[in-house]
Amino acid sequence: EIRRAPRFHELERKRGRLSWILAAIVIGNCLWYIFATAFFPEAGFAAFWGEPVAAGMATTWGVVIGFLQTILFIVLVVVYIHRANGEFDTLKDSIVADATRTAGDKK
Repeated sequence: EIRRAPRFHELERKRGRLSWILAAIVIGNCLWYIFATAFFPEAGFAAFWGEPVAAGMATTWGVVIGFLQTILFIVLVVVYIHRANGEFDTLKDSIVADATRTAGDKK
């Protein structure tokens, strides 16, 4: 009964779309600098990522980019959790309540 409910399909569609968008962001973010280094070596990306952030520092721009990627991934997880615990759970609860009510009416 639940799988035939239009709101169940809405929930699946919304959750699937969000998952694919977040996955595309993660994959794109992981691959952009690899492709930039591999296909555009004349642009000097690899040299830039190996340069220190400031004179005399051991920290390079590559470390900063890696740290920023980690922050981005944490933010994306928080976005998904927020949507899952808010919009998706509310929709799921209403679907289950309707199905329970419908099942009770059929008895």
